[in-house]
Amino acid sequence: MQIIRTDTQPRLGPSLAAALSLAAALIPATALLLAPRFVHAEQLLQTTTTWEGGDIAYPGGDAEVTSIILKIDEGQEAPFHCHPVPTLGYVLKGTVDVETLDGKTRRITQGESVVEVLRTVHRGRSVGGPVEILVFYAGATDIPNTVLPADDPDHEYCNPAR
Repeated sequence: MQIIRTDTQPRLGPSLAAALSLAAALIPATALLLAPRFVHAEQLLQTTTTWEGGDIAYPGGDAEVTSIILKIDEGQEAPFHCHPVPTLGYVLKGTVDVETLDGKTRRITQGESVVEVLRTVHRGRSVGGPVEILVFYAGATDIPNTVLPADDPDHEYCNPAR
């Protein structure tokens, strides 16, 4: 009579089985440590004030977030204006000088991020070449993001003294 074995796989001793189980459990963790990192978050800005030290206040109403790319050609400047909503700018290209009516200034260069002055009349001027700024407005559906002083004679959006 011939005996045929159906369990042809070798049997492991208890210590070898435990070692292999531990190795199998560690492989995923080791792979995570050695794997290339595909996600990286670099904080650009965290602040509770605007670039000139003013408070940030969110408008009431239905929230509306808007983003634009603002382009100022070499040697040009934006007209004096104000933002009645929190406004964040990130300079994608170039350098811009920002000035307020009362003479405060700030130079912002490529790679920098700032919260613009709130309800304060100001303008931006390109320096040494064209400028591109990625702008985010944290506004409301019934409030404009940008206002020219001439369009705000009652000073609803822009503070006249600033």
